[in-house]
Amino acid sequence: MADFSFWRRSAAWPVLLALLAIGLAGYYYFTGEAATLPLVLVPHLAPVPLTLDSVLVGATYLPVPANGYVTTLTHDFAGPYTQPLAAALWLGTLAVGLAGWLAVVSMLRRPAFIAGTAPVIFLLMSLNIDGLKVISGREQGFLLLSIVLLGGAAFGLHAFGERVGIRGRLLVFGGLVAALVGLIFSRADLPAAATLLHLAAFATPAGAGLVAALVLWVGFENVRALLWFNTQAERPEGRFGVAPLVLASLLYLGALGFYYWNNGDVLLLFGLHLDPLVLLLPAVLVGGLGLPQRLPSYGDWVPFAAARPLYWLLVAVAAAALAYALATANTPLLAAAREFSNLALLGLGGAFLLYVLVNFGTLVQRRLRVYRVVFEPRCLPLYTVYVLGLSVIVLVQLRNNWSLYALVQAGQYNQLGDLTRLQSETHPDDLTLALLAERYYAESSDVLDRFNRAGQLGRAALYRVRGQRQNELNALRRATRRQPDAKLSLRLAALYSDPADFFEGLEVLRQSRRDFPHSAALTSDLAQFFTRSALTDSVAFYLDQTEKLAPGSYVSQTNQIAFLTRQGLLAEAQKLNTQFKPNANEPALRSNQLLLALLAAPTGRAATTAPPTGAAVLDATAFAEVYHGVLQAAHQPAQFRPWFMKLQQLSGQPENAPYYEQLLFLQALLLHGAGQEVAARQTLAPLTAGTSSTAAYYQYLLGVWQLQQGQYATAAAQLGLAAAHGMAPAYPARVWALAFSGQRDSARAVAQRLAAGPDSTQRPVGQQLAALAAPQNPTAPKQPVLGHELLAQARQAEPDPKQATKLYQQLLATAPFNEAAVLAAAHFYTAQRQPSDAYEALRLG
Repeated sequence: MADFSFWRRSAAWPVLLALLAIGLAGYYYFTGEAATLPLVLVPHLAPVPLTLDSVLVGATYLPVPANGYVTTLTHDFAGPYTQPLAAALWLGTLAVGLAGWLAVVSMLRRPAFIAGTAPVIFLLMSLNIDGLKVISGREQGFLLLSIVLLGGAAFGLHAFGERVGIRGRLLVFGGLVAALVGLIFSRADLPAAATLLHLAAFATPAGAGLVAALVLWVGFENVRALLWFNTQAERPEGRFGVAPLVLASLLYLGALGFYYWNNGDVLLLFGLHLDPLVLLLPAVLVGGLGLPQRLPSYGDWVPFAAARPLYWLLVAVAAAALAYALATANTPLLAAAREFSNLALLGLGGAFLLYVLVNFGTLVQRRLRVYRVVFEPRCLPLYTVYVLGLSVIVLVQLRNNWSLYALVQAGQYNQLGDLTRLQSETHPDDLTLALLAERYYAESSDVLDRFNRAGQLGRAALYRVRGQRQNELNALRRATRRQPDAKLSLRLAALYSDPADFFEGLEVLRQSRRDFPHSAALTSDLAQFFTRSALTDSVAFYLDQTEKLAPGSYVSQTNQIAFLTRQGLLAEAQKLNTQFKPNANEPALRSNQLLLALLAAPTGRAATTAPPTGAAVLDATAFAEVYHGVLQAAHQPAQFRPWFMKLQQLSGQPENAPYYEQLLFLQALLLHGAGQEVAARQTLAPLTAGTSSTAAYYQYLLGVWQLQQGQYATAAAQLGLAAAHGMAPAYPARVWALAFSGQRDSARAVAQRLAAGPDSTQRPVGQQLAALAAPQNPTAPKQPVLGHELLAQARQAEPDPKQATKLYQQLLATAPFNEAAVLAAAHFYTAQRQPSDAYEALRLG
């Protein structure tokens, strides 16, 4: 007889492994859907006109316009993502369980040894490790190697290693499994993540078999738990008779029967639904705790000291397999697990109730402690229960054309499709991988489990990467035929983005909201969908409904301020804004608040904020927040340094290339506001190149800056470029620049062309400019020009040539466009007998 004393002393290790696996399954039960298909917020930026500054020129103020950006949020889902970590945990548990299983089985008698070793061979065959080309040049080479090593070691220890204890066996099999795993990952032709997904996909049938074996073993344990509760009290008066046991059991079995009858949908209290997978948890725990009482049913084959670790190892591996299905939201596999669990719990539970009533009904009625002897029947053998329960399962599956097998196959094809889709995204030029992935998904969702959600979502993701919008729409619509799905409706509505698709998208959201009336995401997106129309009352209505469903939520607050701002209701938006306190992870709300402050406060009066401390990579919401923050700080020289350093950090990130032009513009604004005019113009200069409307705006901005510094001739030329490229405000600015530069005839001609032009909004402006520019010598406005203060200091320092030279050098570096400063510097250098420096000063000016 084998020595199992080690297991008696260390029984907690397999139990601990099983509890960890059960905990992992519980974790993915609640988080698997969110990890595979996370609901994400999609920002949308809408331009709003702003006035950065007003420059007094002649008798008018020239505006310096800019765009602000109202940020709204809608919902979508990302993925479906693959889960290499979950695959690693499932395969790691399988490896540990395999080593422990073989170590225990090799100590059993020959019939039990053969029965316990044969499934290991089929497991190794199902993994298709040779598909990874671990041993090149030979088909099934790794399979043969693993069978020889593991099978040979198991047979050798069973036949000749009676003196080898369990510790030695664990070391042997643990070492062999570790060596095989190391060989796989060192020689496989796929990356580690793809290797894990490959093994996990091909292990799907084996995992399903392990779950099925566990469910069949614990199928009647919940009824047994009811029997224990009914008869466990110390005193007979504390125990119950037959009627309470039958009623409780019929309530439990009735719920399972109704679950089957109602196609897997039973609503319980508080909006909860019956889930057979949840009912497995107490069955597994009762099965483990009740192994000693169950010994008469298996003791002839396996001693209790071996049955206990084998049971918990089976629980661990089965729970890990179920955890992976939950982590990947693989709907066919989960449907198969729920359907089989329900049938087994119903069939075996009903048969066990019959077994208890036939064998121990009289004892239960006499209120004896029947649970102690329930596996020592007098009339009806226990395995008759299994025959009866299995008959129920087989008959149902025969009627359903073996649907469970098809579901498991569909789940495996989904995993193979996910793996191949991941490879096709890594190698976008390899069309064969995309076609193979599409074929896997088609086999799963068109043949085996029609329109299953996981298969259609994988298909949709494949089409989305390839830019096949119509195919993606078709896949998502097919997925919604099975049952309503809020996430799929959000994606469908987002795809109906063209104006011609307005009513299709509206119908999708309305129908989904009828199915999910308490979904704040659907209600919020319906409000944003109506912003594409003129039905502002519908937008306001659904925004209010969103606030009722999710009071104070980030999305609701952001969209409310955005709606009021776009409607021009600034007072109402300000009143609402005072109630909102955004968190650090709510950039869209902060951006809208900054924009509202820019719109509501006079130029330069808005309160400034510190630069955000978030990540250095911008998305739309982070960009809008930075953009509005810089527009505020541009009029506050004290805020120059922190904001400018932030912009330099952002513009240095390659990931921010889509925002690079705007980041340069913001840097130029900050430099201009801080009085660093030369650096501001040098920063803006690359943006003024070209003939686009965007380049025209930057040309206009540069021209206005030149006007501010009295460079009228230069400004006239710059503003002429802006006007020629479509910047309408450049025309009146150019008239004044020409007039103040002494080109009165040209100014009058531009004004007359503007007055006679086709643009009716510009005609009054042209007529007014023609009248104002008529005087022979129009007087340029007196406004501060950069460098005047430094010029005064330099003139005062001329008695000290060294100090004066330093000041004039600084003056030429910061204000070379200041005519008086340039002439003063040239005069100074001439007086100091430095003709080359005088020439350089005149050249710079």
